[in-house]
Amino acid sequence: MFDIKNAAEQSCTNELIWPFKYWVVFPRIERAAWKARWGAQGFCPAELLFADDLPDLTDRLRGMGQKQLGNLGLDRWPADQIAAVWKAFGDSSVLFHRPEERAPRRVPEDTLGELFDEAAETYKTLSDEQQQLSSQNWQEGPRLIRGVAGSGKTIVLANNLARRLQRTGSERSLFASDPAPPRVLVVCNNRSLVPFLEKKIGLAYQQRTGRPLPEGGLDIFAYNRLMWHLAQKGVWRYQKIESAFEEDRAARYLGELKDMRLHHAEVVEAALYDAIFVDEGQDFLEEEFCLLKELCRVAPGQEPNMYVFYDDAQNFLAKKRPNWSSVGLSVRGRRAFVMSQCFRNTRPIVEAAFNILYGTTANGAGEIPTKDFADIASLEEKGLIRSEQGFWRVNFAIRNGQSPRFLRAQSMAEETQEIVTRLRWLIEEQRVRPEDILVLSMTKKRIDSIAFALATAEIQGVEGLHLAFKEQDKLLGQRSMLTLSTTASAKGYDAYCVLLASANEFNHDLVGRINFYVGCTRAIEYLEVFAYRNEGLAVEWERVLIHQQELYGGGAP
Repeated sequence: MFDIKNAAEQSCTNELIWPFKYWVVFPRIERAAWKARWGAQGFCPAELLFADDLPDLTDRLRGMGQKQLGNLGLDRWPADQIAAVWKAFGDSSVLFHRPEERAPRRVPEDTLGELFDEAAETYKTLSDEQQQLSSQNWQEGPRLIRGVAGSGKTIVLANNLARRLQRTGSERSLFASDPAPPRVLVVCNNRSLVPFLEKKIGLAYQQRTGRPLPEGGLDIFAYNRLMWHLAQKGVWRYQKIESAFEEDRAARYLGELKDMRLHHAEVVEAALYDAIFVDEGQDFLEEEFCLLKELCRVAPGQEPNMYVFYDDAQNFLAKKRPNWSSVGLSVRGRRAFVMSQCFRNTRPIVEAAFNILYGTTANGAGEIPTKDFADIASLEEKGLIRSEQGFWRVNFAIRNGQSPRFLRAQSMAEETQEIVTRLRWLIEEQRVRPEDILVLSMTKKRIDSIAFALATAEIQGVEGLHLAFKEQDKLLGQRSMLTLSTTASAKGYDAYCVLLASANEFNHDLVGRINFYVGCTRAIEYLEVFAYRNEGLAVEWERVLIHQQELYGGGAP
């Protein structure tokens, strides 16, 4: 509360007169029970509220506000006071759906549509660790933010960057002689993630300042698009993706950058960034991090302001973890932070996916990640996971929910028809919004075949199909649109309902496991996996669900 008050005072142009009052609420304890436990002389100040106090809490708040207004000779709170407090809360804006995206509606009770609508209204507060990281002022060197799937790394990136832009904008207003705003880069490897980042950062900044993002100070690029952008500025020659291995391309860019520094330092200086935020850092090679670091402007005696958001378990390209010292980034101690709670997925979903990733039921088939892959030892030490009867139990997901589902068809054509049938049931009977659904598969070819069947299915409420890998610059989850995507193109996104097609096409190797894990962990509330052959990870998935049901006695975890 005091942080909120302080932030409101700083953003208010006049003296803050808005009253601040705090209570500690025990919603399941009656006042009489408290006094019976601790006695008449027990600790029970007026700031403690109990279950029997809550029915009149609204009237109490209203009465306090009206009394304070009367003391000030006002009949309503000034708009600048309301705006100041609203900005102080800020940050949670990245969790909100705007009305034009998610219009209010009434749907039948006990449908999945009602469940998802309620979830959309409920999940609107940042966790303690999200708030802490969002508010940190990163100025004196790099940071590494690692987190489990669904921990909100992108939310923290958006909020921290919005605060940074707000601070630098305020500082520049004091010094008219410094017209050039600091240049900030946000880079990821997945092109379809760029519009999502643009949206989240824009929302966070607008709620904090009441203004849209300023032009000229912020670039948001996929890595390859960044290479093209800098080539247009004369920093180097653009290299096509297919021209060489990624390591070689990065080495060539780095060589040309060093040469340009020697002969055309002014060109390089004009292209450098004062800070670089890297989302989905596990998608980048060590050589690419070295290149990005060289694009970061560093003052004499200082370190690069480079902030990397990273999750080993979503490393679907199976890239080796960088040696940060070799890159030239000192990210030890307070410069490293682990986000340890999953807020996106329910425990049954993330737990089943985690056991596929680590091959709990593999029976010796295929490549299984080592314990170093996602720092299993650290997760165990922190109590975030534990092994029970050879099965990984996940403690970092705090929400319970429905167990994932599995349907195996006899052929690819039958699987396609089952997916169409399930979508019709979800949208027409369960009243699920089309934008709340993601249909995912390992390959573009499989998504194309499902899209072909859906094009003639005429499901009521679906206004069109969005194939994410074909329209990579378009935000996923457009209103009334049904999104189909490969697991790779959907990384960074989520949906209340995920249908994962053709589990048999996910191989037992590391790439297959990671892609399967990424696909499953896109699901917030409902996950159904399909297969048309008893092979690949479909075999392990069926075993995992049986094992999960046995552990929980047939019920949801």
